[in-house]
Amino acid sequence: MNATTGNDPHDNAVDVDWASLAPEGGERIPELLGRVAGSDSALSDLHDIIRFPEPGHRAAPKVVDHLVDAATADETPDMDRWRPLSLLLELVAAHAEDLFPEPRDLAQWRDEVAWAASNDAEKVRAQYRDWMDEAPDEQHHHRMRNRLAVMGSDDGAEILQAELDTYEAVLARVPDLVALLHGGVNRGGLDRAGEWVSYLLAFLPDESERVVSEITGASQFLLAKDLRPTPKAPTSLRDAMEQASGGGGGQSEPLPAELFALGLLSDPNDIDTTVGLTHQMAGGNLYNSFAASVAMVLIHGENTPREGLRRIGRGGGTTMGYEGLFNESWPHCGSRSPQVLGFLALGRAGDRARRLRLDILTGLIKGEDESRALVTGVGLELVLGPRSKDRTPEEHAQADYDEETLKVLWAIAELPASAWEDEEFTATLAAWALPEEAEEFCALVGVEPEPEPAPQAAPAEQISRPQQAPSGLFGRLFGGR
Repeated sequence: MNATTGNDPHDNAVDVDWASLAPEGGERIPELLGRVAGSDSALSDLHDIIRFPEPGHRAAPKVVDHLVDAATADETPDMDRWRPLSLLLELVAAHAEDLFPEPRDLAQWRDEVAWAASNDAEKVRAQYRDWMDEAPDEQHHHRMRNRLAVMGSDDGAEILQAELDTYEAVLARVPDLVALLHGGVNRGGLDRAGEWVSYLLAFLPDESERVVSEITGASQFLLAKDLRPTPKAPTSLRDAMEQASGGGGGQSEPLPAELFALGLLSDPNDIDTTVGLTHQMAGGNLYNSFAASVAMVLIHGENTPREGLRRIGRGGGTTMGYEGLFNESWPHCGSRSPQVLGFLALGRAGDRARRLRLDILTGLIKGEDESRALVTGVGLELVLGPRSKDRTPEEHAQADYDEETLKVLWAIAELPASAWEDEEFTATLAAWALPEEAEEFCALVGVEPEPEPAPQAAPAEQISRPQQAPSGLFGRLFGGR
């Protein structure tokens, strides 16, 4: 692997006026880029300066080439490549909920950003409010809501442009990034580059043909295990290490992250990929079987074979559960957990995945504080239809709810009192004309309000020093994995 330049990939970073692009901390960007591959603190600090949708995101397009160079340079230790890749993932999929279940259309995105940049900011805000109110489903509602939030900044149109430019800058480096799919050092061990680059490439549907071809070639995915060539005897320590990690000698297995990428990028008419996923579904690897089943649903949508849905449900019933299995194969982007993203993405199958999604939903409503409003809205849409201003509280009072609707409403009613302090969550209920107060909601659905658990004092020997959960970028990358 080589960087695009023959010299230090960060040499020309000093030629950019970073301070004007990122007013808060921009002058630190060249130094942070020089350390980003080998330093957790540099990675976290750089993320905080250029993350979307902060004003400093205007610097993000200029950072992309430096990050790709750092990830692919021969001088970068193999176990350090994940850091620049993880930041690229955060830049490309900061609002990953906007991208599921349906991918974003690049041509439409370009037109929208050009329109926002060429019109008066207040006119753009008013239009986004209208689009948000008129959105046909929750995905489009949240996409417009997020756009409106960006336009609340004086630099809103520039930040929207920077988001698009960042995506296209990463898209242009796909030929370099796909090299990280190959070789035992990229495919084996912890924090492997092949895993992180698969997550990143999965969010680049405009290069889907190239990415799918590289993944299937790197992993021998298209060959059933019993048809793969027998590995040659290792002739060096490196060969032995590659074979042990599954990266050489013809024994390479697809990574769960690669199956995630195939699910988002493969063509439903690609029969070879469908057959390959079938082999993975029936294999003995629980993680790959689950990831392949989800990929099958994402590719074939409402035409998904029933077996794919059954295997996902079966995986949810194992000791790993949906949370553990999604954590193994799906990325943690922005504030959204892998399980939340998986739940949203299964919407591609429409009514075929209805029962499966309801099975996942109840756990998310109770356990995902950060995404509770989001998943509650999708759940209510699933059982009551799209949000609408035409509903009334009286209609709910007189309604004869079916079992599936009650399952969602009871999960909401069983939330602790603290959950009802979340204004975004209660506003989501109001969008369906449901009560915003816990007692009134519980009375409507016939459930006793859930008492707030009494705090328990920790044993004396455990009080000496409280443990702090990871925050910022690392809290998202590792806090839930």
